[in-house]
Amino acid sequence: MTRGSGARIAAATAAASLVLAGCAQPPGGTPSTGVPTSPGSAVTPTVSSPTPSPTPHVACLTEAQQLSQADQVGQLYMEGVAAGVTVDQAAEDLAAGSAGSVILVGDRTDGLAATAQFVEQLQAAVPGEPLLIAVDQEGGAVQRLRGEGFSDIPAAAEQGQWADADLGSAWRTWGSELGEAGANIDLAPVADVVPADQVPYNAAIGQLQRGYGDDPAVVAAKVTQVVEGLGDAGVASSVKHFPGLGQVPENTDDAIGRDQVSTLTDDELVSFEQAIEAGANSVMVSSAIYTQVDPDHPAVFSQTIVTGILRQRMGFDGVVISDDLGVAAAVADYPADQRGTMFLRAGGDLVVAVDPDAVQAMIAGTLAEAQADPSFADELAVKAARVLALKQEIGLLSCA
Repeated sequence: MTRGSGARIAAATAAASLVLAGCAQPPGGTPSTGVPTSPGSAVTPTVSSPTPSPTPHVACLTEAQQLSQADQVGQLYMEGVAAGVTVDQAAEDLAAGSAGSVILVGDRTDGLAATAQFVEQLQAAVPGEPLLIAVDQEGGAVQRLRGEGFSDIPAAAEQGQWADADLGSAWRTWGSELGEAGANIDLAPVADVVPADQVPYNAAIGQLQRGYGDDPAVVAAKVTQVVEGLGDAGVASSVKHFPGLGQVPENTDDAIGRDQVSTLTDDELVSFEQAIEAGANSVMVSSAIYTQVDPDHPAVFSQTIVTGILRQRMGFDGVVISDDLGVAAAVADYPADQRGTMFLRAGGDLVVAVDPDAVQAMIAGTLAEAQADPSFADELAVKAARVLALKQEIGLLSCA
């Protein structure tokens, strides 16, 4: 259904630049299957029956099973709300598909109090489970909330020079500002490690100073401080862009990006591993193609990467979030109604799409798939429960 969304889509498209890196190759079938042959070694995709994803707390699973199938699917989608969109319009867009999460896109400069008022009104206007409100608040070129009440956050490249204790303290302050504004999950920190000689050529991370350094051990220490600082402030974190854009020269918002080098050994993934051990609530998966691991699928659609490596090998049982599947040039060649389902089938839980119309198409596609495949429908309840469990962790609801 058309809702006069052209201007909102244009705003969301512009806002997505520098925010959510995405890339893909033309459609080529279903998500890959397979698990790594051995930890710390190169991964050879193999056809297998994937191990089921970890089950969330039983109370949240019960809560999710009591939702209608449409509402279960809605919990698996995060929809963009562009700067300048009114509360009424945003609530109408969300109601069209029952999306259970929001990402505030675009630069908002009217300060903390105005942002808090907008979020409070939006939460009140949308029935059902409370909304997960996400924002990209990294610092430097990627700081979406500014104005009175918000600190000016330096780029990660500068943050990476600080002592660990100082960095953790700063993120407790910056996280508290987000919490006061009503944002309950920060799509940060960036754990991508760009080699020193590649920084000038790495469009998404290096050129924008979004990385914490070129030494994996240093980056691991810094992202640990970010995760812990946000957690101390009561704000959830999302470490990104798994399994890393450090060897991807292209900005995947604008082009297909390929990592021709990484085999995704334990050493290569240490910054993500440490962020997970520090308590990262979610992991965002990139849209780059890792040709040494799964040359046929971008990571967001790769069961080898999402289920085989992140879930099974690394043991991550939290929420797995996609990079943008709405307006990113990377996924433009994939039918909009199939993108979300492909990510969910690969092992993901929460689909990010900054374009409201794309969200509606994806939700419709996922519902149709669930109606055609009872086993997929059963898995949706588990995924919805994992999202509800995240909302419970940050005090939005109680799975009782």
